[in-house]
Amino acid sequence: MLHGCLNGARRPDEHPALPVTPQQLAVDAVAVRAAGAGGVHLHVKDPAGADTLAAVELAAALTAVRAAVPGLPVGVTTGAWAVPDPAARVAAVRSWTVLPDTASVNWHEDGAGTGVPVQPYGEASSAWPALRCAARWELDTRIGLEGTLVLPDGSPAPGNAALVLAARSLGAV
Repeated sequence: MLHGCLNGARRPDEHPALPVTPQQLAVDAVAVRAAGAGGVHLHVKDPAGADTLAAVELAAALTAVRAAVPGLPVGVTTGAWAVPDPAARVAAVRSWTVLPDTASVNWHEDGAGTGVPVQPYGEASSAWPALRCAARWELDTRIGLEGTLVLPDGSPAPGNAALVLAARSLGAV
């Protein structure tokens, strides 16, 4: 499955089409679904635009996205940069009252588990090579403004839907 990764740890000023608010995430989720994404991965933001694992912000984002694209799987990050202490990160996740369909864990971070599905994913110059490998190995993967701001030809990506379309043209499904 190809997931559209809508925003990542990026700040709003890094790309004009970067969705940050629940409403922006919902609109972008509609666009990437129409482009062929089978799910979305997002980073919930606090009012300043930084990643957060806070239950209130997570619930608002998930509620907005699910209302806009019913049935589309929605995943979120549990990245250590949002809550560096593993115990505090687990406590934050346990406080969630609205749950995502999936929550990604970076395998190299303290507190990560083993024996769970892996989703190859690259950032910057490794985004497109990682996607091609995942497609060749028939593994789930993701693409979006989280990992790259450019299309495979190096031109600026206008947004997440264009990145999803490009990924599908390279064989990611």
